[in-house]
Amino acid sequence: MDTTILTLRLGSDIDEARAAIGTAVDSLLAEHRPEPRLIVTLSASTLPAGVISALIAGLRKLREHGGSIELHTEQEGARLALETTGLDRVFAAPHEPHAEAPPDPPRPRRARGFHGVRAAATVIAALIVAGSTPAAAEAPETAVTEPAAIMSRVIDRESGLTTYRSRVHVDVRMTSFPFVREHLDGSTYFKRPDNYEVIFDRVPGFAKGFEKLYSDVGDPANWEKKFVINYAGERQFENRKDLELRMVQRVRGMIDHEVVLVDPNGWTIDRVEFHYYTGGTIAMTQHFSKVGSNTMIVSQDADIDIPHIRAMAHGTYDEYHTNVAIDDAVFTKNH
Repeated sequence: MDTTILTLRLGSDIDEARAAIGTAVDSLLAEHRPEPRLIVTLSASTLPAGVISALIAGLRKLREHGGSIELHTEQEGARLALETTGLDRVFAAPHEPHAEAPPDPPRPRRARGFHGVRAAATVIAALIVAGSTPAAAEAPETAVTEPAAIMSRVIDRESGLTTYRSRVHVDVRMTSFPFVREHLDGSTYFKRPDNYEVIFDRVPGFAKGFEKLYSDVGDPANWEKKFVINYAGERQFENRKDLELRMVQRVRGMIDHEVVLVDPNGWTIDRVEFHYYTGGTIAMTQHFSKVGSNTMIVSQDADIDIPHIRAMAHGTYDEYHTNVAIDDAVFTKNH
């Protein structure tokens, strides 16, 4: 079946624009065709929060079916708003996969291959949410072993940093069948106390629903609500000793438990391990560096070893903008 393309022109009426976007997205999905595409032209001179949230929500739905939204602006004010938030790259015209990524090899065992790649998408999601908040650089005054006290320091690090946005780049390589390589670029947004969002410029078809995997499980501000946390002693990490936390979900899911390593010298989260009931682990390490006056995450590495799936992933962050205005509409979980 051919793809469906729908064009839409929006004016300055926010309610009318939100309704039009919702109707257009539903209409595209009703066609049940692959890669539905919505092309939106905005004639207004501003980009209101209500329109941003409707566009992002619509993009989420279309991407579950391999679709996209392409946004064009006619007025300078709206164009600048897109560039300032970094959403201009999210709502750009669809483009081909990364030039260095080789074409997917033949997949005779289609079902297993598909689920394997979906698992790789899950890994990338987990990789990035683990570094959702910035790190601090203050040394501990005394030894801290109470889980609540450790979490308090992790959450309160860089208290002067209220918001940031940056770019994220992720490369994932499956070392088991179907041996897929993929590169993704996206924008990250953080706003205290617990708002974090990642929006990718392009999501490949195999990862439909990919962005929904991001949840506040990767946000330390919500860990105590979702996990029973215990202090498990000290553990060696690279050239220092970290504090080890063992976390068990209050409501049982797929994960038996998680292990988190915290650096007591800067209260960074250095490593996160996910141990599954079905066997296997996903282990992620993070590294930080000074960005201006703040200590921010600059890279992440993941090692995936679960039944039938072996993969490695590497993510980097750059183009940080700190303490900038970020509209709440970007954080779709609030809407």
